[in-house]
Amino acid sequence: MTTRSGPRTAREAERALRAARILDTAGATLVTWGYDKITMEDVARRTNIGKGTVYLHFPTKEALFSMVLVRAQIEVGAHLIHRFREDPEAILPSAVARELYLSQDRWPVIRALLTGDTATLGSMITAVGETRGDLIENRARVVLAYIGLLRGHGLLRDERTVEEQNYMFASTVLGALATPTLLEQQSYPVPDTATRADILADTVRRTLEISAGPEALLAARDEVLPLFDGLLATARDVLAEYLPATR
Repeated sequence: MTTRSGPRTAREAERALRAARILDTAGATLVTWGYDKITMEDVARRTNIGKGTVYLHFPTKEALFSMVLVRAQIEVGAHLIHRFREDPEAILPSAVARELYLSQDRWPVIRALLTGDTATLGSMITAVGETRGDLIENRARVVLAYIGLLRGHGLLRDERTVEEQNYMFASTVLGALATPTLLEQQSYPVPDTATRADILADTVRRTLEISAGPEALLAARDEVLPLFDGLLATARDVLAEYLPATR
């Protein structure tokens, strides 16, 4: 196994694996308890290591859980890029919304972040902002550029600004994620996950998209892929500061 600087020593490999275990534990604890209830002592105890060892890898709780969020974003981002390469229509906001909605079933950490209480998600975003605000700013730029590219290729409506369309997309997805729990608490019937994902995709499609031919989709994909590849590479570089790549 090698790193960017050369062969990995046994000690470096052990350190990387230990950091990965800490992140695994932090993610599992987040799913069970929520961000605000977790302490670094909890993570250390559940990982069966000393608290000082946790701090050796992650100097603050914010640093630790910001990397939990970054790693989850990497997993989702890699999945989206794979879908983009498989099918040009996967670049459309409706398809992205559907994949994001279904991601909560694939990755429990994503479910905890997206469907838990807003305080948990807000705290996690704040943690990333405090440690790597540049990553959040870069992601925002990429998403706006993505919407602009789709508009430029005639795939999106143009009655609203790019910023307004970004808000429409984000608020629709987040609202769809939060709604089932609220409805269940009030005894309203709630469709199964796949049906909810289809409803969300249909809503986004009707709100933002217009029909276009395969040529436009292919041309747009050629420009969208480098945007998301770059965003994923940046996130991986950030994670590698705490967890050198083991692949």
